[in-house]
Amino acid sequence: MDRADEEYFPPEYKHFPFTEGDLLISRRESGRYAVNKILKVDPIVVRTGESINIQGTRFTAPCDDWLIVVGMALGDAEYSSEEEAREAALGGVWKAKVSHAPIRAPGAAEGQVIVGSAPVTASELEGYKVWREAFDKGEAGIF
Repeated sequence: MDRADEEYFPPEYKHFPFTEGDLLISRRESGRYAVNKILKVDPIVVRTGESINIQGTRFTAPCDDWLIVVGMALGDAEYSSEEEAREAALGGVWKAKVSHAPIRAPGAAEGQVIVGSAPVTASELEGYKVWREAFDKGEAGIF
């Protein structure tokens, strides 16, 4: 195999069905629903010999490759139905419990249902900016 054709990250790490600003709802283990928002969708290049921290484990790339990291604002599981969560999302009354979580594409998409979209504000990106600066220095990872 030609090294240019090699891939290190699985194909599901390179596809994401949602875009920045999408409002999503998910059903949590408790049976309750949460509202989440896509803040950033970043293709991250990892060069040969560079490492990346994924879920607390450091992986060193044997070849140049890339993956998608999704910056999400995560709401609390505070809604008793999908419809209640949808109304909160569309009404703009939900609150983020976690202002920014950097997540691999498959984990960010799992169990999510799109219900609408809203512009991403500068204040919503504050947590992303802090994470990205630390990530670029090798001091932060992804989930």
